[in-house]
Amino acid sequence: MKINRRSFILGSTAAAAFAGCATNKIGARALKPGEKRRYAMIGCGIQMRNALIPQFLDQPTVEIVAVCDCDRERVEFAANQVNERYGNKNCKAVADFRDIMNDPMIDAVCIATPDHWHAYLCVEAMKHGKDVYCEKPLTFSVDEARKVIAAQKKYGRVFQTGSMQRSWKEFYTAVMIVRNGFIGDVKYVDANYGSDGDKLGGTSHPLRFFDDPNNAAAEGAPNENVDWDMWLGPAKQRPYSDMLAPRGVNQFYPMFWRFDDDIALGLNGDWGAHHLDIAQWGLDMDDDGPYKAICSTSKYSVNLLHGGRRQCGMKMLFRDKKTGDDIELQHGPFGVWGTIFYGTKGIVAVNRGKIAVWQWNDGSGVTKPTAEIRDQIANATYRAGDIVAQSIGADYGTDATVKVDNLLDAAIEKLTKHFGIDDEAKCPVRLYKSPNQVQNFCECVESREMTISPAEVGGRGATLCSLCNLSYIYDTGFEWDGPNMRFANGTGDEAWLRRSEYRNGWEIVV
Repeated sequence: MKINRRSFILGSTAAAAFAGCATNKIGARALKPGEKRRYAMIGCGIQMRNALIPQFLDQPTVEIVAVCDCDRERVEFAANQVNERYGNKNCKAVADFRDIMNDPMIDAVCIATPDHWHAYLCVEAMKHGKDVYCEKPLTFSVDEARKVIAAQKKYGRVFQTGSMQRSWKEFYTAVMIVRNGFIGDVKYVDANYGSDGDKLGGTSHPLRFFDDPNNAAAEGAPNENVDWDMWLGPAKQRPYSDMLAPRGVNQFYPMFWRFDDDIALGLNGDWGAHHLDIAQWGLDMDDDGPYKAICSTSKYSVNLLHGGRRQCGMKMLFRDKKTGDDIELQHGPFGVWGTIFYGTKGIVAVNRGKIAVWQWNDGSGVTKPTAEIRDQIANATYRAGDIVAQSIGADYGTDATVKVDNLLDAAIEKLTKHFGIDDEAKCPVRLYKSPNQVQNFCECVESREMTISPAEVGGRGATLCSLCNLSYIYDTGFEWDGPNMRFANGTGDEAWLRRSEYRNGWEIVV
C-alpha cells in the first residue's frame, strides 16, 4: 500500500481539510553559507526558560538571536541564559515584541506568553513572514482559534502548537492502537484533569484583582521592572498584581492568571489542552469536533474563588466517522490516567510515563465506565486476564529526566510487537511519528512540510478546552457545528466565543 506524505501525517480524511496548509507555500529565507536560521523567543517565564530555550539551543539549525518580555528582569535573565550557552553577547533582550515582528532577519518565533496574548502574536508573526511555535493552549477563545487557523492558511507559514504529548512514545503508541481498531469501536472516553474540591478546580474563575484581598498592598506594590499595560494587552484593565506577573525570575509555575476568566481557561486550558488533545487525536477529530456539549450534573463548588461553578463532569458527544454512532467524552478529575479510550473490544489508558491496554474478542462488548470500573482501571485490576501490557510505574523521576526503571519501555515494546505497530500491513493507519515537538518544528522550518500539530490541530484542541470551560461558566449544554466551529440549532450564544472587548486596539486582524 502506497501512501503520500499528507495521508501518512494525518492518517484520515483530515488530509483533505488540511490541504491548504499541509505544504507551506512560503519558502524560508535564503541563508548564506554556514548561516543558521534566526529565532526569537517571546515570553520569558519559567516554561520558556526551563523547557523551551534549552530545547531550541540544542537544535543544529537554530540560532537564538533575541528574547522578548515586558519584564526587564526576566528578559535579561533569558538573554544571559542564551549568551552563556553560545559564549558571546549576541542575543538581544527586547522589551516590545513589535521590534521582533518588524525585523526581517528573524525567521521564526517561539511564543510562551500567558494565553491571552497567543493568538495576536501568532497572527502578527505570520503576517510578518515568520514561522511560529506557540505554547498550548493555542488560543484563549474559539474566535481566536478560527483566526489563527485562517492566518496559517493565508500566509503559508510553518506552524507548531506546543502539544508536546503528541511527540511522546506512550501517547503515539496508545493512539496507534486506537486508530487502527484494535479495541474495536470507541464508545466512551475519559479526559482527566482538575478536581471538584480544591482551589484550582478545573474551571476558570471570575475575574478578581488579588489572590488574597487582605494582602493586596503587598501583591500590588509597584514593580518598576514590568510594563504592566503591555502585560495586560487585550485583557481588561486591573491593578498590577505580582500573582499575575510574578516579581523577578520566578521558579514556580504561576497559576493565578490561568484561572482568570479574562486571561485563560483554568485547568481546561492547562492540562485539558494535553488530555483533550490526545482524545481528539485518538478519535480522528483533528478536522472536526463534538456535535453536542452536555452540562455537568456534579455539585456546585462552595469555594468562593470558583464563583459557584461546577468543576468536573461535563460531557461532549462526537460522531464516529465510520459508524455514525455516538462517542461520549467525559471530563473527570485528575487520576492515574490522563486519557482513557473504552472500545467494544478493549481499553487503552495513557498518561505521562504510563500506559495500559486491555483487549478481548469474546463478544462481551463495550465497557461503560462506572466509578468502580474506573478505580479498577487505575490499578490495572479490571479484567486482569485481558491486559496485553501495562506500566503504571514511573519510568522517570519527578523532573522527567532521570530514568528510574524500564517499565514503560518494556510495555511499549510488547505492545509494538503484539499489534505490529511498525508494520504497515497490520497498522494501515499511519500517524506522524515525531521524536520531539521542538525538533519537529525546526526540521519543518527547513523542509517546509507540515508539523505534527499545525494551527488546525492546535486551534481545534483549544476549541475543545473552550467548549468545556464555557459549559461550566454558563452552566449549560449546547449543540455544536464542529467543522465550522460555531453553535448549532439556535443553542449557545456567539458572543461566548469571542472576547467582549480588545483593550487598547489589540484586535486580531488576519
